[in-house]
Amino acid sequence: MWAISVVSLWMLLLGIPIALYFYLRRQFSFWSDRNAPYKEADWIFGNLAEFVRGKRSLAEVSLDLYKEFKGSRFVGIWEFHSPTLFVIDPELLRDILVKDFASWSTRGTAANVDVDPLSANLIHLNGDTWKSVRAKLTPTFTSGKLKQMHYLLLECGKDFEKYLNAAATDGKPLEAREMSAKFTTDVIGSCAFGIQMNSLNDEDAVFRRMGRKIFEPSTKGKIVRALQRHFPGLFKFLNLSTHEQELTDFFLKITKENLEYRERNNLQRHDFMDLLRKMKNSDEPLGKDDVEIDYRFLAAQAFVFFAAGFETSSTAISFCLHELAVNQDIQDRLRDEINETKAASDGEVTWDGLNSMKYLDMVVAETLRKYPPIPVTSRCAVKPYRIPGTDIELPERTGCIAPIYALHHDPEYYPEPDKFIPERFTDEAKSQRPALAYLPFGSGPRVCIGLRFAEQQTKLGLVKLVENFKITLCEKSQNPLQLDPKARFLVAKGGIWIRISKNS
Repeated sequence: MWAISVVSLWMLLLGIPIALYFYLRRQFSFWSDRNAPYKEADWIFGNLAEFVRGKRSLAEVSLDLYKEFKGSRFVGIWEFHSPTLFVIDPELLRDILVKDFASWSTRGTAANVDVDPLSANLIHLNGDTWKSVRAKLTPTFTSGKLKQMHYLLLECGKDFEKYLNAAATDGKPLEAREMSAKFTTDVIGSCAFGIQMNSLNDEDAVFRRMGRKIFEPSTKGKIVRALQRHFPGLFKFLNLSTHEQELTDFFLKITKENLEYRERNNLQRHDFMDLLRKMKNSDEPLGKDDVEIDYRFLAAQAFVFFAAGFETSSTAISFCLHELAVNQDIQDRLRDEINETKAASDGEVTWDGLNSMKYLDMVVAETLRKYPPIPVTSRCAVKPYRIPGTDIELPERTGCIAPIYALHHDPEYYPEPDKFIPERFTDEAKSQRPALAYLPFGSGPRVCIGLRFAEQQTKLGLVKLVENFKITLCEKSQNPLQLDPKARFLVAKGGIWIRISKNS
C-alpha cells in the first residue's frame, strides 16, 4: 500500500511539470500554427517582460513592438502565456473597435464582486448589463448637462486661482501632476458628488488621499492585476480583490450616505449622483443579467467616475504644462487667445467661450497625442473572429491590444513625433490622417464615456494657469521627460516640476 502511494506521488510530481510543458508548448505555438507573423516571447512573462519586471514603461515596450513590425497589419504576441493580437494598422483597429464590436465587446478582466464590489463598474461590466448601465449614465455627459454644470467648474476655478496666486508668491517649484490632481479632484467632487472636497487647501484631504491610493504602484497590485487578466480562473478561485479594503469601505460609505441624504431631503442637483439615484429607484431591469441595483453596485460606478475623472485630466494638464514651459512661444500664443476670448465675454470664461478657443483645442489635442494617459487599450474576443483579409481565425477569449502611444508616435501620421506641434490638429491636418491614428480616449461603443467632461475640466484648468501666470522650467525639471517604468499609466519618472510666476 505504501509503495503504491510513493509511486502515485512520483507520478504526480513528474506529471505536473510535463503537463505544464505541453500546455505552454501549445500556447506558444498559437501564432505559428496559424501562419501569422509573431514575435518570439519569454515563456514566463511573454512579450511585455520588460514592463512586467519594471524595467521599461508599457508605452516604450509597445512602441518598440510597433516599430519592429511596422508594415504588417498586426503581429501575434503573448501577454504572459496568453496569445494576443497586437494591431498596427488603424483600419484593422477600426474593424475591431467599431465595425466588429460585437465580437470584441469586453476587456477580458475577471471580477470577484462579493469581495471587491468596486470592480462591478462600467469598465469591467459586459453584455446587456454594460449596455444598459452605459445608456443610463450617458445623459450626464451630454453638452447640455455639461453646460449646466459650468458654473460649478468656475467655482472650482476660482479656488484654483487663489491656490496658484499663493504658489506664485511663494516661488517654489511645483510638482505639476499633484497640483493638477488637487484641482481635478475638487471638480469631480463638486460636479459629480455635490461634495466640497477641499483638496487645494488641505494637504491631507481624504478624497485626495484616496485618489493617490488608487494609482499607487505596488508589486502586490501588479501581481493581482496580472492574475485578473491572464489567469482569471485562479483569480476567482483565490477570491482576490484589486482594491484595498480602506478604499472599498470609503466609497461604499460615501455613496450610501450621499444617496440616503438626497432621498431624505428630496435633493436634486442634476449631477452624476442624481443619475445613480434614478437608476436605483427605476423598475427597469439592467439587461438580461440578474444584477441587484444596490448601493454597492452604484458605489462601483461612482468610484470609476471619480478615479478616471481626476486622473486622466490631471495627467493631461501636467504634461501640457511641461510643454508650455519648454515652448514659450506656444504659451504666449495660447495666452493671447485666452485674453481675446475673455475680453469678448466681459472678462468671463463662459461655456461658449471655452469651447470656441481653437488654439486651446489644438494644444490639448497635441498633449494627448504626445502623452496619452492610457498608453494601450485592450479587448477580448467573445466569439471566434476571422481577421479581415486573412484565413486566420482567432478563438474566443483571444486578447487584442490597441497600441495608442505607438500610433501617436508614428512618423507616418505625425512627422517628428517627439516635437510638440499643436498645428497637427488643424481641420486640414486631421483630415489627412486615419481617424484611429488618434485615440486618447479609445474608440467605438466603449469609448471613454466622460471624454467631454475630461476635456472641459482640462481646458478650464489650463485657462486658469496660463491667463495670469507664466510657466517655466525650474532646477528640478527634466527635459525631455523620462517615463516611469513601474506605473500602469503614463507617468513621468520623478514627477513634472515647473515654476509659476505672476504674468506681468
